[in-house]
Amino acid sequence: MRNSQNATCVEYIGIDATGIGQGVFQLVRQFFPAAMEIRYSPETKTKMVLKAKDTITSGRLEYDTNHKDITSSFMAIRKTMTASGSRSTYEASRSEEASHADVAWAIMHALLNEPLTAASGGQSPNILEFY
Repeated sequence: MRNSQNATCVEYIGIDATGIGQGVFQLVRQFFPAAMEIRYSPETKTKMVLKAKDTITSGRLEYDTNHKDITSSFMAIRKTMTASGSRSTYEASRSEEASHADVAWAIMHALLNEPLTAASGGQSPNILEFY
């Protein structure tokens, strides 16, 4: 990650800091102090899903249709209730095709950084590339 960051102009890194990700987050902060910590909670998941839904329905998310893993990953996410039954949340079951929706959650990490003007038709200077 450090080599990629040095070779390109990186403006945003969002890291799932839940569980073992906390260690990754601390290491990345050493060379990229602006890294954003994302802790998965029902509220955070809802925010991420609603942002993705808005971005997709307004036609602002584009990707090559050959990347079927992206589509299957988003489709694997479903709304459910927390174990206590007091709040709604989003989850994905693990499958070989969607692999626990990891690709969709990673894309949603990036979408959290999209400027507010993008939703109202303003131009977003952000480019998201997947390797």
